[in-house]
Amino acid sequence: PSPPLLLLLPLIIIIIIIIIMINIIQDRPQLPPSQAQAVLLTGPAEDYSYSQSIVRLFKNKPFILLLLSYGIMTGSFYSVSTLLNQMIIAHNHSELNAGRIGLTLVVAGMVGSILCGLWLDHTKAYK
Repeated sequence: PSPPLLLLLPLIIIIIIIIIMINIIQDRPQLPPSQAQAVLLTGPAEDYSYSQSIVRLFKNKPFILLLLSYGIMTGSFYSVSTLLNQMIIAHNHSELNAGRIGLTLVVAGMVGSILCGLWLDHTKAYK
């Protein structure tokens, strides 16, 4: 049995796109995308190691503060959202209420992120 036409058409389109991509996309751009990349290309490769960059990153105080704040907030959200159903059902509420509370958490987080972004953009407090 032959495959349906609805499967063959996307396959043909995808193969054409892959052939075009293989022929057009280069290994690297003609000009470096940033000043840092230009410096990396001119210097010896032995001077730049992954482990040294990780050590420098963990010595950077703003990175540590960002890592801790993001980690605490993300961990808190994931733990609450994972255990929300069990917490709500333990207090004799339905799963529907757990879903509504979860939706409220997600929507409040999105609205809060937008408002904080607008506030930071307005006050330039992120600099």
